[in-house]
Amino acid sequence: ILDKINSMRKERDWSIYKLAEESGVTQSTISNMFARRSTPSITTLKQICDAFKISLSDFFNENDNGFSDEEKSLVYRYRRLDDKNKKYVSEIVDIMAK
Repeated sequence: ILDKINSMRKERDWSIYKLAEESGVTQSTISNMFARRSTPSITTLKQICDAFKISLSDFFNENDNGFSDEEKSLVYRYRRLDDKNKKYVSEIVDIMAK
């Protein structure tokens, strides 16, 4: 679990501080999780998943449906966009896919 959190944090180029800020979990709690290699509580993990804009189900889903690393990265970055920019991306993809 910690390795996956760390990987997702690094994909976003987030520091521990940024993860704490985005999730609402204190920086000391997150730092202690990594230092002690302790599994976060469900509540803490939910807050972290919310910061990453994924569900707990997505976090634990090992089935990537055959997506390449590049495709998964695009999905993670898309999820970080606000609704206005998601609409722009959707319109661009629609135009390019014709």
